Amino acid sequence: MKDKSTFLPGLTLFYCFIILTVCSIGFDFVFSRFPSIGIMVVELLAFVPPAYCMYHAQDDSFQINFRCKRRASERFAIQFGFTVKFALAVSFLSFLANMIIYVICGATDIDISSMITTSGIGNRYGWLSFLGIAIVSPIAEEIFVRGALFSAFEREAGTALSIVLSAVCFAMLHGSLFNFAGPLIAGCAYAFLVYMFDSIWPAILAHVINNCYYYVINYLVNLYSSFGIWKYFTYINVILFLLFLYLTLRSLESLIQQHQLRPLRPNHGSGLLAVRDCVVNPGFFIFISSFVVSIALK
Repeated sequence: MKDKSTFLPGLTLFYCFIILTVCSIGFDFVFSRFPSIGIMVVELLAFVPPAYCMYHAQDDSFQINFRCKRRASERFAIQFGFTVKFALAVSFLSFLANMIIYVICGATDIDISSMITTSGIGNRYGWLSFLGIAIVSPIAEEIFVRGALFSAFEREAGTALSIVLSAVCFAMLHGSLFNFAGPLIAGCAYAFLVYMFDSIWPAILAHVINNCYYYVINYLVNLYSSFGIWKYFTYINVILFLLFLYLTLRSLESLIQQHQLRPLRPNHGSGLLAVRDCVVNPGFFIFISSFVVSIALK
């Protein structure tokens, strides 16, 4: 262990994981009457305290760049358009990746439906559930994972490795191997947006779009799952993914031509040593061990 810049991220991740695990076990009992409020309480309790802890722990040797300020410029419209297209492409791809894993594991339509209906809202829809899933959750998660955690990794491992490391941690926080590929893809995409635009707000917007997408899917599952919609729904997702991938690449080409993308910051030494410094410490050992145990018990 080098210092708190390598120890603190693992410790805060462990805290997040424990809060999410414990709350998921007792969610139906505690928040059975008000699941929408429960979602907001759990998200705020799991992600705000560790983000504040990392912010408060800053000193001359440990600085966190939350990137909470939006960069005001004439490029906003271009960046906004790219973020929306990119977020939709990533949402479709993440959903397809999770579905592929379920299909490979021999899941039925009922199993696939259960993959979607794990948000705790059940069949209760309204402005409060939408606020919790589409607004509060993305903001709370992005402030910690892409604000504090990604910045802490970036100090030690450079940009590219930090994008991957923060995405792996984001996927592990979801606590399931079946719901691992989707968050991993989304985590890489959101960290990419944060660095390229030097602001956390594009990642929050992309995360909001993704959660809105899953909110709509959850509604469709509750309404039409008995009609065998999955085969057609998969085809539609593939078509939409290819469409928005094309639109994203066109926007990316425009950004590159206008020199609006930042080059990735390399790490100062060996990549393996950088990963070791970030991961091989007591905090991360506890976090990873907790994830493995939770998977083994399921």
